[in-house]
Amino acid sequence: MRFFIAVVIFQFIVLIGQSQLFTRKYNQFGDDGLKSGKWISYWDETEKIPMSKANYKQGREVGVSKEYHLNGKIRLKFRYQRDRIRVKYYSENRVLEQKGWARMEYSADDIHFYWHGLWKFYDPDRKLIRKTLYQYGEEIITTAK
Repeated sequence: MRFFIAVVIFQFIVLIGQSQLFTRKYNQFGDDGLKSGKWISYWDETEKIPMSKANYKQGREVGVSKEYHLNGKIRLKFRYQRDRIRVKYYSENRVLEQKGWARMEYSADDIHFYWHGLWKFYDPDRKLIRKTLYQYGEEIITTAK
């Protein structure tokens, strides 16, 4: 009986090891030929310093996407929310430099990204220095702190 249980446990372990249950595939294309799932690109393949991490669904970014400086610290963060994108830019020391809203328009030939909404700009001490309102990428109003 113990031998039978040991064999069953061993087979279970082998099955789990060979399954995709614990392995996640990156940089894959869906059946439609478009990017799908998690995509990661690196500045340096040998040291695996990330350049960007993004999630795709039917060729479009969804959820949270990040880009990194050469030192591996975050440079840019996109949070996709319906038809808007929350954007944050960071210095190489991971200090927030600016944040605001943007939009992305897709056509058959091109993807157009533009700032749209309120943007806030900060100095290296993280103090707000100005606010700017953008509409379809054009600056509408700027106010100093």
